[in-house]
Amino acid sequence: MLMAAGFTVFHEPIQGDTQTVAVIDFEDCKDPESISAHQVRGVKIVALISEADSREVGFDEIEPLSGILTYDLSGAAFVGSLRLVCSGERVFPRDLAMGRRPQAPPSGMQPRSDGAHLSPREREMLSHLTAGRSNKTIARELGIAEATVKVHLKSVQRKIRVENRTQAAIWALANLPELNATPRGFV
Repeated sequence: MLMAAGFTVFHEPIQGDTQTVAVIDFEDCKDPESISAHQVRGVKIVALISEADSREVGFDEIEPLSGILTYDLSGAAFVGSLRLVCSGERVFPRDLAMGRRPQAPPSGMQPRSDGAHLSPREREMLSHLTAGRSNKTIARELGIAEATVKVHLKSVQRKIRVENRTQAAIWALANLPELNATPRGFV
């Protein structure tokens, strides 16, 4: 799956650069020597964990990581998350990133997850976001002001109930089937 998405996969540790990501099991994060070995190579570290276990992670365990991904992510969301990490974003499960445990929505309020309430322009913004583009790049490609991009993205974040652009990109990959194809700009 990763190779089909344009990533090069190594099974042995290598010297890294800004695009190299070591994907490890979260249990390996509990061994300081394991984390240190990856840090010395200069790679970004992404840990895999079960969703239930992710709710128990302490902030001191997060600090050396560029991301934590859960095993239940779709292939597209996993690839998209790794692309975000490569572009310099940190990616964590929403509840962990917000420092709280999941809660049931207030009675009578259904969470929106189908994306039907998003405008075509908002979907376009999410497409650019999942491709790892900055607000400035999005604005230039669409011929609009950067401030307009920010307004659209804030509207998207409010509608899908996320706190930041990384969470919005992950939500889009998990909930908008049209974004499951390789985003423009990536080979």
